[in-house]
Parts: sequence; C-alpha cells; structure tokens
Amino acid sequence: MFVKRYDEGDFLILLLYVDDMLIVGQDIKRIMSLKKALGKSFSMKDLGPTKQILGMHIVREICDNEKYVTKILERFNMLEAKPVGSMLTKNSNMNAKQCPRGEKEKAEMRKVPYTSSIGNLMYVMVYTRPDMAFDVRAVSRYMSNPGREH
Repeated sequence: MFVKRYDEGDFLILLLYVDDMLIVGQDIKRIMSLKKALGKSFSMKDLGPTKQILGMHIVREICDNEKYVTKILERFNMLEAKPVGSMLTKNSNMNAKQCPRGEKEKAEMRKVPYTSSIGNLMYVMVYTRPDMAFDVRAVSRYMSNPGREH
C-alpha cells in the first residue's frame, strides 16, 4: 500500500497485490495522472471501476453526510469555522503534559463535550471520511482527561 498526501488534504492510495491494483483518491484528475504515469513504465489494463479485489466485493454507494456534519457543527458552535484539510498539522505536539492537573482545570474541562465530539468525528470517519483516521486517533487518546490544547 502506497499513500500520497497532498497539502490541501487530498490523498491518493495505491494498493498493489501481485497483479491486482486498486487506486483510491478524491481527485479523478490525480488518479488518471497516476494511471498514465504507471502505464508508461508497466504494461497495464484498466478494467474500470473496481467490483472486486482480493476476494472482497466492492459496492459503491453515494453517502451524503453533509446534513449530519452540519448538525455536528451547529451542536459545537462551529458553523462559522473555516474548513481545513486536516485537523492537525505536522507540527502538532499534543501530549499528556497538556492534560489538566488541578481540580479547577479538570472541573472547567468537564463542561467541554470532548467525548461527544470525538464520537461524532468517529462516526463521520467510519462512514464517509477515512482520511480523518489519523487525526481522530490522535485526539481520542485524551478522552479521559482532555486539556484545552487537545
């Protein structure tokens, strides 16, 4: 498996097993460009949209979670937030030292619906945005004692 991430949050995934290949991505132009580049070096046959790979059947469904995501943004007062490709930057440095230590800090963070927001993000990640997996995993590590930075 080869993964190429782009700065704007886009990605390409190339799965290769013996003589089977699957290319997954958000941008059809990038997928076509990769196919063209690989075709220059290797003898390839494009069989069209994948229906099966490694004994697994692939069913394509259009799943629109836009309403659900809008509801989440409303719930957490983030409707005006600017979209980003990734919640975390490469320089994000979350760690346990950022967890609240004093009772006052802990009481303040209990008012923040951190666990609920992580649950909502996990739902979106599982059903429509697998590219969020790294970010969701990173922030979910602090569900038992989240700090402001988390």
